Amino acid sequence: MSDQITKSIKQKNVSSSKTGSNLRLFIPNAITILRLFALPHLIWSFNHEIASAVYAIFLFSIGCDVADGYISRKIGANSKFGANLDSTVDFVFINGMYLTFILKGIYSAGILFLIIFMFAQFTLTNLHFKRTIYDPIGKYYGSLLFGGIGLTLLFPAQIMYTIVTVGILVSTVAAIFSRLACFCKNKA
Repeated sequence: MSDQITKSIKQKNVSSSKTGSNLRLFIPNAITILRLFALPHLIWSFNHEIASAVYAIFLFSIGCDVADGYISRKIGANSKFGANLDSTVDFVFINGMYLTFILKGIYSAGILFLIIFMFAQFTLTNLHFKRTIYDPIGKYYGSLLFGGIGLTLLFPAQIMYTIVTVGILVSTVAAIFSRLACFCKNKA
């Protein structure tokens, strides 16, 4: 009888720790999803020229991007799913905003092509090597694209659009060469 009670207590403890682990993984992922839910509101506010809402929602989105990674590391809730979810939401968010800018006539459609190309090459090379590989410049590429969104929202002027376009072009070329150098170094 006492063996059955001990076994029952152990099963409950394992079940409780699994639930705690699931909750711990859920928190950063839920914060990541908030960024995705903010995107349509940001686009709508931008299209209706509600500057205060645009700035608030964009800052909220950036805060979510920083918070999900920080909290994930702090509580030990790192997972492959969470990393893939974060990358995918970044991709959707960045593409959604640049598509909005393109439809407004701010940027050329070529910018979106470069962004999609960079995400595709990152994904395909990681699938090929069966692990996530971050090159020195490429790991900051998404942050540079978020910066371009912020500058576009904050300084709506042709000179800023030109600066952002040149910045995207230069960082794309640098990221491609950085990734190639990283692969060549790893093969040697």
